[in-house]
Amino acid sequence: MGEIELNIGPVHPATHGVLRLKARVEKDTVLGGDVEIGYLHRAMEKIAEQRLFNSFFPNVDKLEYVSALNWEILYASVLEKALGIDIPPRAKYIRVILAEIQRIMSHLIFIGAFGQDLGNITVFTWALRERELLMDIVEKISGGRLAPMYLRVGGTEYDLPEGFDSMILPVLDRLEEKVNKDYKAVTYENSLFKMRTKGVGVLTRDTVKKYGITGPNMRASGIERDLRRSEPYFVYDSLDFDIPVEDAGDSYARFMVRIREIQESIKILRQAVRALPKGNYINKQPWMFKIPPTEAFVRQECPRGEGAMFLVTDGGMKAYRLKIRSPSFYTVQAMPEIIKGARVADLFTIIASLDPVMGEVDR
Repeated sequence: MGEIELNIGPVHPATHGVLRLKARVEKDTVLGGDVEIGYLHRAMEKIAEQRLFNSFFPNVDKLEYVSALNWEILYASVLEKALGIDIPPRAKYIRVILAEIQRIMSHLIFIGAFGQDLGNITVFTWALRERELLMDIVEKISGGRLAPMYLRVGGTEYDLPEGFDSMILPVLDRLEEKVNKDYKAVTYENSLFKMRTKGVGVLTRDTVKKYGITGPNMRASGIERDLRRSEPYFVYDSLDFDIPVEDAGDSYARFMVRIREIQESIKILRQAVRALPKGNYINKQPWMFKIPPTEAFVRQECPRGEGAMFLVTDGGMKAYRLKIRSPSFYTVQAMPEIIKGARVADLFTIIASLDPVMGEVDR
C-alpha cells in the first residue's frame, strides 16, 4: 500500500468544519500534509473601513468568539492610543478582570475539547459546567454571553454589578478545586491521557521562531514570554503571578501550560477584585467619533497568544486601515511541520492541543 491522502477534521469545536487538513499518509504514519484555510473568511479588516469606529465593536466580538472580551479590550485600546486618551484606574482593573475571566473560559473550552477529541466526554461535560458559571457572570456584567459588546472607548459601557466580589470569589474557589482535583484524575495524572499526549506533536523552539508562534503553544516549548510581564499594560505590573512554562513542547506540555494558566488567572482575579478602586469606570472625554490622522499599534496577551491591531486613520469617522494580528493564524501554518512522523490517531490529539479558533484565522 502506497501513499494516500486523507482529509482530517473537524476535530475541535473551534474548527467546526472550516479547517481542512490534507494529510499524506503511508500505512499508519503521516508523511506530511497541507492546511487549507479561508472557508470562514469574512473580510473583517475591510469591513472596519466601512464601519464607524464604535460600530465595529460587534464585529470584533466575532473575530474570536471563544474569548471575545479580550479582542474588545484590544480594539478599545488601539482607539484610545490613537486618540491619546487614558482610562481611569477602575477601568484598568475591570479590563484585567474581564481579560482573565475570558482566559479561563477559553482554556476550559480547550480542556473540554481536548478530552472530547480523545474520547473522554466526561471532561468536556465538566469543563463546560464550570465555564457556564463564568458565562453567567459575564452576562450579569454586560448583558451578553458569547458576544458581550461591553467595552467602550475610555472604559466600559457599564460599571461592575453591585456585590461583584461575592459573586465571583466563590466561583473561583470552586474552579480551583475542580482543576486541582477532579480534572487531575482524568487528565494530566491519568496514565491513558499521558500515553496519548506525551511525545506527540512536538513543537520545537526553532519551529516556534520560524512561524512566529506565541502564547501557550510557545511557552510549552520552553520560551518564557508573556506580554503581561514583558510589556505590562493596565495594572498587570502591580499584580503577583507566574508565567507557566514547559520544556517538552509536546501535546502534554501544551495541556499543562493551560492548566497552570487557569491557576494563575485565578490568582490574578483574586488580587484584582480585592484591589479594585472606586471611581469612574469610563473617561467620558468627548471625542466626537473622529480620530485625527495618525497611526497606532497595540498588542496584548490573548488566550491563544499575542493579539495585535495596527490602526491608520485619516481624520474621519472610520478607519483608513486596520490590520489585525491573530495568533491562531501562525499556529495553523505550522501544522504541516508538526504532524510529520505522527500516527494517524495522533492527528486529532495534535490539532486539539494547538487550540485553533478559525474565526481568528479567517478574519
